[in-house]
Amino acid sequence: MLVRLFENDRILAVNKPTGTPSVSLSHSRDKSMEDEVVREFPLAPPQLLHRLDTGTSGVLLFAKDPITFDEMRLKFKHRMIQKDYWAFVRAPAPLPRSFELPRVIRVPLGHHPKSKKRMIPLPEGLRRSIRGKPLPAETWIHQCQPGAFFEQDCLRLNIEITTGVMHQIRVHLAYIGMPVLGDPLYGKTKEAPSTLRLGLHARNIGFELGGFRYSIEAPIEGWRAKI
Repeated sequence: MLVRLFENDRILAVNKPTGTPSVSLSHSRDKSMEDEVVREFPLAPPQLLHRLDTGTSGVLLFAKDPITFDEMRLKFKHRMIQKDYWAFVRAPAPLPRSFELPRVIRVPLGHHPKSKKRMIPLPEGLRRSIRGKPLPAETWIHQCQPGAFFEQDCLRLNIEITTGVMHQIRVHLAYIGMPVLGDPLYGKTKEAPSTLRLGLHARNIGFELGGFRYSIEAPIEGWRAKI
């Protein structure tokens, strides 16, 4: 079922549920968000503007015409889109005194040389084998508050990303010792209940288009999370 967050003659914003891929995957028969949009708009399907990881829920944008698609893609390319997330994480207790906010993580990422599913951090001075070139990645942590996720005490981080590298938030947070709960690639899922989903939610996206400022928020209802 397609849950619309916003729609006009240029933009469609939907609330992607966890477990649903943004685009069709060759190894999966699951319906993607693109498939759902095509079903709802069979004559002129809106075009997907960006992706969220399969386990991530939240705001997903589509353009309803080619002009809007080209304009918005340029905005994504030139970092003119504000992208805010909630991340539910494990963390050292107590937090080190050096953990001051806001905090920015600027560590390039690379594609794992032996796995198409994984990314690896490339801190300065460390040489690692990767596929392709290092990709600049910048993640901001603006707020950090106690929370609960599937009855587990955790921290809820208010995250903003200015780049859009695959698995960026998940890799960056694991790199600083705060892995996202429920992450099968970069976290320790054996410590979590079997029902745990990925603790990452694209809560808001903001941009300017046609002289108007848009701020589209996705509710977090239905989670077993305390915010």
